[in-house]
Amino acid sequence: VTINLHEMMNTRLKLSSLWLSLWILIAQQQQVQSFSAINQDGVIINRQTALKYIVASPIIWSQASQIAQAKVSIKPDAAFQSLIAARQELNTASKYLSTKDYEGLKDYLSDPSLNINNYEENAGVLLASKQLDAESKKEIGTIRRYGVGADVIIMFGSVKSELEEEEANFVSVSKSLKRCMDALDEVIAICKSNGF
Repeated sequence: VTINLHEMMNTRLKLSSLWLSLWILIAQQQQVQSFSAINQDGVIINRQTALKYIVASPIIWSQASQIAQAKVSIKPDAAFQSLIAARQELNTASKYLSTKDYEGLKDYLSDPSLNINNYEENAGVLLASKQLDAESKKEIGTIRRYGVGADVIIMFGSVKSELEEEEANFVSVSKSLKRCMDALDEVIAICKSNGF
């Protein structure tokens, strides 16, 4: 029997993260003191068991702290410049559509180093900054609190999702890409109006 340690750790990390998210959600929204659930094997898991499992996974805490440090290390000006670069990347993506190079577009957009693939993180840095006023933060919004920023996320997701289809609808891809570009232009304009 071959055990893939990496897969096992990833599975444990995902399960622990899921339980942690569940308990935080319950604590925030329902203020419940005790809770139990039945997992897919039919075993009853209560709050105490879940917390023991989470505490037994120190890798989660080290990875979570690295993620938090990465987000803190991005400065608002750098995040704004990333949005500008993301807009240029969308221009490049539209050139793939004009030449009907759909596989090239799919490959291009799947590059994790593209700024547009990190839009949500960079927008989060901008929304957390003191340089944006409260009204601008509302206008930009997030995926949870609707605004033009949510349009960027939704439309870009639509483009990538449609490209994954066996028979992609490229009229839909073109429209979603255009809407994503327009929404990102609005986000950039809001940031510029606040001194970026």
